[in-house]
Amino acid sequence: MASPEASWDKATRSLIQIWHASLSPVTVDIVSDFAGKESFAIHGEALIAHCIPAARVDYERGFQLLHAVHAVESFLKKLTDRGCNFDIVWFDSQKHLSIPFGVADEHGYKYILTRAILIQHFARQSPSDFSHRFDAIDSDAFRQYLVCTPQYFFMCSDGRASHSNNDPTTLAHLSIGYRLSQSGYCVAFIDEINFASSKVMISVATPPGRMSPLDTGQPTVYGNDTLHRLPKDGLLADLTTCQREGLTSREILTLQTLSHILDPTATDAERKGAMYILIQLVMLRHSRLSQRSLPRNEAVLEAPYYEIFKEFCQVAIDIIDRGIGEQVAAAEWDLFDLVDGRLYLTICSTASDLLLPESLRIEAIALAKSLAALSGVDVSDMLPGCLLDIAQCSPERSSDPKSRFVPTVLSFSHPVIDQYLQHVQLETEDDSEPQQNQIFQELTHWHNARKRVDPKHIPKRPGFFARRRNQRFMADTISYSASLTGASGKNIDPEVIVVSKPTEGKDTKSRGGPKHEKKPVSKEQPPVKNRKQTPKGGPQTGRQKALEAAETKRIAKNEEKALAAMKSWRDRLTELENERSLIKRFLKTEKHLLGLPSTQDSTVNAEVSLYICYILMLLRRSGKFPKQNVPNIEAILWSKVLAMNGLSFTQEIALHLGPLSNNLGIPLNLGQLSSLPKRKLPFTMDNTELKLQTRSDAVDFQLTHCGPYMERSFDSAPDSRVPFYPDAWQRDVLDAIDADKSLFVVAPTSAGKTFISFYAMKKVLVANDEDVIVYVAPTKALVNQIAAEIQARFSKSYHNFEGRSVWAIHTRDYRVNNPQGCQILVTVPHILQIMLLAPSNAKTPSSWSRRVKRIIFDEVHCIGQAEDGIVWEQLLLLAPCPIIALSATVGNPLEFRAWLEGTQKVKGFDLEMIVHGSRYSDLRKYIYAAPPPSEFDGLKPVDRLPFPGLESDADISHRFAFVHPIGALIGRNLDTLTDANLEPRDCLTLWGIVTKHENDRYKFDKSLSPESFFSSPVKKSDIVRWEAALKKELGAWMVDPDSPFEAVQEELRGERYGNLVFSHAQRKPTKMIENHSWPVPKSTFTLALDLRACGALPAIFFNYDRVGCEKVLASLLATLKSAETEYQDSSLEWKNKIVEFEKWKKGLSKAKKPVRGRQGKDDEGVSKLDMIREDASQEESPWKGFDPDAPILQFSFADSTKISKSELEERLNTLKPHNIRPHFIEALRRGLGVHHAGMNRQYRQVVEILFRKGYLTIVVATGTLALGLNMPCKTVVFTGDTVYLTALNYRQASGRAGRRGFDVLGNVVFHGIPPRRALEIMSARLPDLRGQFPTSVTLVLRLFGLLHGTNGSEYARNAVRSLLTQTRLYLGGPAAQMSIEHHLRFSIDYLRRQHLLSENGTPLNFSGLIGHLYFTENAVFAFHSLLKGGYFHNLCSMISDPSQQADILLEIVLVLSHLFGRIPCFQYQDKAWLEKVVHRSPSLVLLPELPQGAAQVLEKHNQETLEIFQNYVSTYSCQHLSDTPDIQLPFTEHKVEPSEPYDMRNILPSLGETTVRSPFVALSGFTDNFDTISELCDTARAGVFLEESAVPYIRIAPRETNGVPWNAYLYDFFKHGDMSTLVRDNRIKGGDVWFLLKDFSLILATITTSLANFLNPGAEVDDAAMINVQDAGDIIEEGKGADANEEKGDIEALASGIASLRTNDAPVPTKKKGKKKVVAESWDAEVSDSESDNTGSSPTKTQQSTSANSPKSAAPSWSANDSKSLVNVYQAFKMLHEQFDEKFLLVWA
Repeated sequence: MASPEASWDKATRSLIQIWHASLSPVTVDIVSDFAGKESFAIHGEALIAHCIPAARVDYERGFQLLHAVHAVESFLKKLTDRGCNFDIVWFDSQKHLSIPFGVADEHGYKYILTRAILIQHFARQSPSDFSHRFDAIDSDAFRQYLVCTPQYFFMCSDGRASHSNNDPTTLAHLSIGYRLSQSGYCVAFIDEINFASSKVMISVATPPGRMSPLDTGQPTVYGNDTLHRLPKDGLLADLTTCQREGLTSREILTLQTLSHILDPTATDAERKGAMYILIQLVMLRHSRLSQRSLPRNEAVLEAPYYEIFKEFCQVAIDIIDRGIGEQVAAAEWDLFDLVDGRLYLTICSTASDLLLPESLRIEAIALAKSLAALSGVDVSDMLPGCLLDIAQCSPERSSDPKSRFVPTVLSFSHPVIDQYLQHVQLETEDDSEPQQNQIFQELTHWHNARKRVDPKHIPKRPGFFARRRNQRFMADTISYSASLTGASGKNIDPEVIVVSKPTEGKDTKSRGGPKHEKKPVSKEQPPVKNRKQTPKGGPQTGRQKALEAAETKRIAKNEEKALAAMKSWRDRLTELENERSLIKRFLKTEKHLLGLPSTQDSTVNAEVSLYICYILMLLRRSGKFPKQNVPNIEAILWSKVLAMNGLSFTQEIALHLGPLSNNLGIPLNLGQLSSLPKRKLPFTMDNTELKLQTRSDAVDFQLTHCGPYMERSFDSAPDSRVPFYPDAWQRDVLDAIDADKSLFVVAPTSAGKTFISFYAMKKVLVANDEDVIVYVAPTKALVNQIAAEIQARFSKSYHNFEGRSVWAIHTRDYRVNNPQGCQILVTVPHILQIMLLAPSNAKTPSSWSRRVKRIIFDEVHCIGQAEDGIVWEQLLLLAPCPIIALSATVGNPLEFRAWLEGTQKVKGFDLEMIVHGSRYSDLRKYIYAAPPPSEFDGLKPVDRLPFPGLESDADISHRFAFVHPIGALIGRNLDTLTDANLEPRDCLTLWGIVTKHENDRYKFDKSLSPESFFSSPVKKSDIVRWEAALKKELGAWMVDPDSPFEAVQEELRGERYGNLVFSHAQRKPTKMIENHSWPVPKSTFTLALDLRACGALPAIFFNYDRVGCEKVLASLLATLKSAETEYQDSSLEWKNKIVEFEKWKKGLSKAKKPVRGRQGKDDEGVSKLDMIREDASQEESPWKGFDPDAPILQFSFADSTKISKSELEERLNTLKPHNIRPHFIEALRRGLGVHHAGMNRQYRQVVEILFRKGYLTIVVATGTLALGLNMPCKTVVFTGDTVYLTALNYRQASGRAGRRGFDVLGNVVFHGIPPRRALEIMSARLPDLRGQFPTSVTLVLRLFGLLHGTNGSEYARNAVRSLLTQTRLYLGGPAAQMSIEHHLRFSIDYLRRQHLLSENGTPLNFSGLIGHLYFTENAVFAFHSLLKGGYFHNLCSMISDPSQQADILLEIVLVLSHLFGRIPCFQYQDKAWLEKVVHRSPSLVLLPELPQGAAQVLEKHNQETLEIFQNYVSTYSCQHLSDTPDIQLPFTEHKVEPSEPYDMRNILPSLGETTVRSPFVALSGFTDNFDTISELCDTARAGVFLEESAVPYIRIAPRETNGVPWNAYLYDFFKHGDMSTLVRDNRIKGGDVWFLLKDFSLILATITTSLANFLNPGAEVDDAAMINVQDAGDIIEEGKGADANEEKGDIEALASGIASLRTNDAPVPTKKKGKKKVVAESWDAEVSDSESDNTGSSPTKTQQSTSANSPKSAAPSWSANDSKSLVNVYQAFKMLHEQFDEKFLLVWA
C-alpha cells in the first residue's frame, strides 16, 4: 500500500499537531457527568480500529470476522446498558482508518471488509437510523445530518498519537477530531475509554476556540491498490439462474463473489481455493458456535489459496459497498459470519485428509453446481474424495463431560448469611492446616475526631485554647445563622422546643421499622382539634394555662408592634417626602415596607403600599422614562395593587385604591366603604393622582409584562403545622411525614423544598429527647449551612445532661458538638455509612444506630456521581428507618422511585413520591455579546427602578441576546420540549408565532387563545396549564418533519441569535499553545459593569475550574486596582482630598497633646473623663471615618450600605489566623469573592455571609456552590466552556438565580461560550440516575463485622437483608438476584482465603484495616496482600537503622504509588514528549516499575483472585445457564445457530467447548485459561454478572495495563516536595493537586492508625488513636483557626503523629484500672477471656487456634514471627506519614 505521508503538507500537519497538543482533555463519566440522555456520535472507522485489537481478535493467522463483530457489538451493548444514546457515522473517504495503527499492509483488507459488513449489518437493525454513511466529513450530506440530528459530542480516535503523531494514520484520525472541534463539538477519544460499573469513563476535550480550517484536499491514508475493482457491467450476478432455494445472505454473497473471481481460464489451484471456500460455507451452516474454536494452525497457507481468499474478500467489499442485491437483502441474515479464517486455513492445510459426511458432501456439490451456473466454471471435481464412514456420521454427540473441573470453596456457615446462599450449590474443601488468627474487634470509631460518649467515663475538660477555638466556632456559626435568617447583627430567635407528652393508653407504630413499641406521640394537631378534645368546663391543666398565657402575651406583643410600626411609618414618611429623587424615594419606601411586621390587622402595610403606588404614578407621568419602560412601571404598579389583597383598609385607602384596581383588572374585596375605619392619610394626594386609563388588553398586558409578579400559589391553604400557607403538594409532604412514610420529593430550586427537612427535624425534637434524625449533605459547605440554619431555628433544653445538644456536625475533618449526643446529626455520606456499620453503635436497643428515626438525603441525585455515588446507593439500601430523598434534578424519577420503593418495602416502609414541576420565580436566559473594549474610569451611580430582566436599559440591553426556551431546543426530541420552562410572555410569543405559521394542515386549537383561556387577574397556576396545552399542540408539529416547526424556531431565535452565530464564526482563530489553559475573556469586566447598570447584581459567575475561578477574580480585581491607581495619580480632587486629610491628622494630634500633658499618676481617672467630655463636645469630623488605603467607592463593586464597617472588619478579622492570600482579602473589600472546594473553609463561610448580607455583589464559583447552598442572587453567569458544564450542573447552578423571597425573576447569562453550545446546554436533558454494584467485598466484610460485633442483632440482620434481597443488581442495572448470591459466596471465599474471615463469619486479622480503607477499594486488597505476604515486614526489618530509613520509606512510597491515587500516563511512547518534558524535567514523571518482591506478591494475589472468580463464572454457568447457550450477538441480538447441527469434532481438530469464556471470543483460539482478571471480565460468557470494579484486585503496570505506566506525582512529591513541577510536567491540574495529596495523606493516616489498633488488641476503648485519622490538609484547616500557641501545638502534633504512641516504642496494651493486666509478648499470644474484655461487649476469645476456623490457603508469612516485624512496619508507616505531612505542611504554610 502506498503511504501518502508526503501528501500531508507541512502547514496542515502543524495545525493538527498543535491542536492536539493544546487540548486539555478531562476524564469524565459521559453518562452521569456529561452527556446524560443526549445523543452523541461514534466515528465508525475509529470504533473498528479500537474494538478489534482491544478484543485480541485473530486477524493475523486467521480472519475471525464473527469475533470482530461480537467485539464491536459488545462495546455498543456496554454503552446501551449504561443508558447511552448514540449514532455511528462512517466516512467512505476515510474507510482505511478502520485499520488500526501498526497493522501490516497484507491484513488491511480484513478490516475494510469488516467495516463494509458492519454498515450493512447495522442497517438491518431495528431501528436502523443509528448508523449513517457519508462520502466524507466535509460533504454536504454530513453537514445536513448535523443540522437535522444534533450531537452532544463525537467519539473518535487520536490514532494512538501517544505512539507517533507523525504517522499518516494518526494524522488522519486527528484530522477528524480537528474538523469536529472546529465545528464546535466536544471530542472524546475512544482509545482511553473505560467501563467501570455503570460508568463510561473517557477523556473529553472542549474546542479550544476559533480554529483555522484545514485544506479540503485531505489525502487518503492508503492508495486504492488494495481494492479489487469489478467490471462496470454485470456487477451483480443474476441468481435467478440458480435453482437452489433457501440460501442465506452469506451463501448468496459467497456465490456472487466467487462468480466474479472465476472465469474459464482459472487454474486448478484457484478452483480448489473456491471449492474450499464452499466447504467452509457448508461447515458454517452445520457447526455449533461452541465447537468452532480451532487451534492455531502454524502451517503457511499456500500462495494460490491465500490469493483467492484475499481476492474473495476484496470483491466482497466492492459488492457490499456498491449495494447488496435484493436476493441478499431478502434472505436470512448471516452476513456478519461471512468467513472464518481459521476454518478456511484448517480446510486448506488438511484438505488431503479431510473427511466429510455424505450429506455435507452433497451440499457442497450442490453449491458448486450453483456456482457453475453463475460463472460457467465447475469446481465440484475439486471436492476431497475421502468419505466418512456412515457409522461415524451421527449428527451430533453431546459434549464429553470428561473430567470437568468442579470448583471448590472453603467451608463457610453463618446463621444469618446461609439463607441467602441456599441457591448456590458448591463443593467445599475442608481446612487442613490449623492456623492462629486474631479476631478483629473494632476498638475505635476510626473516623471520629472526639472520644465516644461513655456514661461511666467523665470526659476531660477541654483546655483553654480548645475552649477558645470552640467559642470562636460557635460565634461564627451564630453569625452564619444570622445571615441565613436575615437577622441583623448576630441576633437570632430560635424556636424553643418542648417535648410533647405521650398520648395515654395508645400504642403507636415505631418509626424505626416494622417492630411495634410504645412510643410518645407528637401532639402536632391543629389547635381547633386540641380544643375539641378538652371537655367543656373541665379543669384546665398547667400546660393549657401556659399556652393561653403565651397566646395572650403574643397578642399584646403584636399590638405593641403595630403601634410602633405606625409611629415609625409617620417618622419615616417625613424623611421620604424630603427625598427629591422619585426613584430613590420608591426604593426607600419599598425597603421600609419589607421591614414591616406581617401583622394583618394593621393598616400600616396598606398605607405604605398605597404611597408606593402614588410614587409609581408620579414616575409614570414624569416623562423621564423611555416609552418602552412605561409598561414596566405599570407592571410594578399592578403587582403592588395585587399584593394589597387581604390587607386592612381605611376608607381613605379604599377610596383611592378602588378605581386603580379596576383600571388594572384586579378585583379587590374592599367591602362596604362605610364599614371601614376612618383615618387620615399621613401624605397628601387627590383622587386624580391614581387615575389610569382602563386597559382593553388586560390579559395581554399581564402576560407580557406582569409574569414575574403573578400570584404563585398552587391550591394553597392554611395549615397549623407550618407558619405559612402551604401548596397542595407541600401538604402532601407533611401528611407523608406525619404518617412515618418514606418520601421522594422532586421539585425545582426555589419551589419550596426547604421546609420539609426542618419539619421532619422538629417532629423528632418534639417527640422525645432520645430519637435522632440525620441530614446527609453532599458537601461540607452544605453541612455547615444546614447546621447554622438549625442553630437559628431550634433551641431545646436537655436539663444539663452532659454531652447533649440539638445538633452536631460530623465530617471527616472536624466535629462540632457530640454526634452521638445530639438529636439532629448533619453529616456527609461516608461518615454516616461508617456510623451505621459500626458495631458499637448498634449493640443495644438504646445504641445510636437504633435510635435513628429518619434520614434525609439532600441532593440525592449525587447517587449518579462516578466517585461517591456508590456510598449514596449503599446508604439508601442500609437506612434502618424511613427516609426523605430530595432533589431538583432527577432525569428518571419514575425509575428511581421504583428502585427506591423496592428498597423501602424490604424494610417495611411505604414510599411516596411527590413531584412539583414549577419554579417559584422564572429564569430568563441570555447570551452576552461583548462590545468593543473601552477604557474603564470608575463605576457610575446607578439610579433605576427594579425592572426584571436585562432589557430595560436601551444603551445596554442589545448586548444581552434573549433566548426563547423553544428557540433554544436542539433537535426534535419531545423530552426537551417537556423540560423547557416558559414564562408567561414566552407562552404569549409562542402563541403569536405559531398562529402566524399555521396552515390548513397544521393548526393550533383556537380555545388556547389568551382571550379564551384566561380571566383577569392571571395566576401562575393558569400559566402552567396553558403552557402544558401549548406544548402538547407544538409537540405534534415537532415530531412531524413537514410541519412549520423549524420556521417557528427560527423566528423565535430572531435576528440577534443569527448575528451572534455569524460574529462567532468571523472571529480570528485562537492561538493554540501546548498545555492550553482557559484565558479569561477581557469582556468579563465589561459584563460585570453591564450587569451592575441593569440592576442585575448580585451575581454568581460559574467557572468549573478552580484555577479558572481564581483567574476571573484576579482579572476583575486587577482592572479595578489599575483604574484606581490611575485615578489617584491623575485626579486633582483626590490629591486635594489627601492633603486635607493629612492636615486634619496633624491638627488632631496637636489638639490631643495638651490633654495628655496634664495626665499624671494621681489624676489619671479625671484626665480620662476630661478627654471623654472634650471629645463629646467636639463636632464629628468628616475625616474621622476616612481611610486613604481603603478602596475608593467608584472602584469597588461592594455595596457598603448593607453592613457596617465594623461588622465587615469583624468578619475579615476571622481570616487573619488562616493565612489567606492578601489579594483574596483585598477582593472581598471590593465586593468580589471566590468560592470553591480548594479554598479555606473559614474564607468560604465569610464569602457566603457577606454575599447573603449583600455586601459582596460578585462571587466566582465552581459547581460545588450550586449543591444546595443558600446563595441567592439575581443573575447567574456561565463564563467559559468546559466539559463539566452539563445539563445537570447547568440546572443546579442556574437555580441560584431568582431565589424565592429575593427576586421576582432570575437572569441566566452565557459568556465566552459559542452560541450553539449555549443552546445545547440549555436544552439538554437531565441524565438518568444509574447506580453501581453496591455489594462490594469491603462492604461484605464490614457487614460481617457488624454481625459479629452486635452478636447477630436484629439491626445487623436487617442491614444484611436490605442489601442482599434486592431484585436489581443496582439502580439502572439488570434484575439478577442469583448473581448477587453467587457474587456474595465467592466474595466470602476470597475473604476466607485472605485470612480475613473465619469459617463461621468472624472477622480476622487485618479486616479492620480493610474496613477503614474501604474508600480505596480495590487498592486496599492489593495493599493487604503485601502486608499478609510479608513484603512490608521484610522491607521494614531494618527501619531502626537511620542509614537505611530513607531508602525504605522511598520504596514504600513507590509501592503505594502503584496502588493508590493512580493516574495513567498515556503519552509514555511519544518520543517527542519524552525528550521535551520527561527527560528534561527535575520531576519524576513516569513511575518506576514495582520492586520485584512486591510485583511477585501482587501477581500471586491476582492469580488467586482470578481462580476464585473464574470458579464463580464456571459455577454460575453450570448451575443456571446450562440450558442457555451463548449464541446471540449482544447488540443486534442476531443468533448464530446451525440449521442442522453436526458434531464437527469428528471432522476438524477443536480446542473444546468453553464454559467460562464466550464462544464468540473462543473463535480466536482462546480457551478457559485466563491471564488476567480484566480478561476474564471482558470475555466471560453472556448471562453472568461480572463487574471488574467489584472484583478485589487492581491491574499491575505495565503487565496488565497494556504497557501504560502510572504518573509518578506522589513518588516525586515525596522525593522533592515541589508541587509546581507536578502541575507543569506531570500535568496534574493545579486545582487537583491539593486534593490528591490530601487523599494520600488520609490513606497514610488510616494505615498508621489501623496498625496501631491492631497492635493494641487489649487497649481500653479510647478513640484517641483514631482522632488523628485526618489528612494533612484537614489538620492545617483546623490549625489555622487556632491561636498562635494552639496553632503551634497543632503543627507539633502533626509532626509527632499519634500522640499516644511513641515512634521508637512498640505500642503495648494499656492497663485497666483495678485489674492486673498480662502483657502479651506477641499479638498472637494466648490471653484469657476476662483479660481481653475491654470493650464492654460479651467475652470473646482474642485468638482462635482450632482447625475448624483456619483456611486451607497458606498462612500469612509473618504469623509465625513475634510482633516485632509488624511493629517495624507500623514504625515505618508512622515515619512515612509524619514526613509526608511535614512536606505537605511546608508547601502550604
